[in-house]
Amino acid sequence: MALLTHSVAHLLSERLAAYQQSGLLRQLRNADGLVDFCSNDYLGFARSPELKAAIQQADVAQTRARTGATGSRLLAGQTTLANVVEEELARFYGTESALIFNSGYDANLGLLACLPKAGDTLLTDELIHASMIDGARLSYATRYRFRHNDLTDVENKLKQARESQKNGQVFVAVESLYSMDGDVAPLRDLADLCDRYDAALLVDEAHATGLYGPNGEGLVVAMGLQDRVLARVHTFGKALGVHGAAVVGPGILRDYLINFARPFIYTTALPPTACWQFAALTCT
Repeated sequence: MALLTHSVAHLLSERLAAYQQSGLLRQLRNADGLVDFCSNDYLGFARSPELKAAIQQADVAQTRARTGATGSRLLAGQTTLANVVEEELARFYGTESALIFNSGYDANLGLLACLPKAGDTLLTDELIHASMIDGARLSYATRYRFRHNDLTDVENKLKQARESQKNGQVFVAVESLYSMDGDVAPLRDLADLCDRYDAALLVDEAHATGLYGPNGEGLVVAMGLQDRVLARVHTFGKALGVHGAAVVGPGILRDYLINFARPFIYTTALPPTACWQFAALTCT
């Protein structure tokens, strides 16, 4: 087994010590037996006996299913169950299609890395999640950050994008509900600006899923904006208490992501158990 060289060990130690001195050092701590004031299990579904029983019943019923996906969905991991669940998700979120990803991080990474291309412009709120930031960094588009929820700054950046790249597509990426401050994006006004400047709106609904809308569909549905948003990312590991995520939007967006979203193409698919969890959510 290769050992760390003295210089590399010294380098890592220095970086960790600097992090500790600044109060930023991360450590894994067991949360068992503690009162929950910090998790994303907003509705208590992760602790729901009813949801657990529904998942177990679905598991028992699928006697011929595999324990693992065995490969990416473009190879051996595609199942009828995944298609059925995606159709149900599309119906629930009021759109044409849905594509399941292994996590919200993967979904944001894949969407923002592959959708804006060279010659395009990507405008992002300065407080978007790290997964969106990393996706934006992997994109070859020109990127501008705008001040948090500042519509004047958004419009100025849109004007700048249209003046500098007249032939490229402009994308605006925001979260609907920002978890750190608990404030919401001005989605109606953002949709109006995107319409005015022919830009496409991308919305991460991670923290709004399950909490807003008639049945927990998120803020975009709650505001009736589903036809004015190109793509929404819904994660299932927060308020819904299970695992995975989906990008929902027009059917052509699903086809595009299947062909260009690297976290989808090159990742082993979620096991059937995860799809049963989605299905169980619809009947609890």
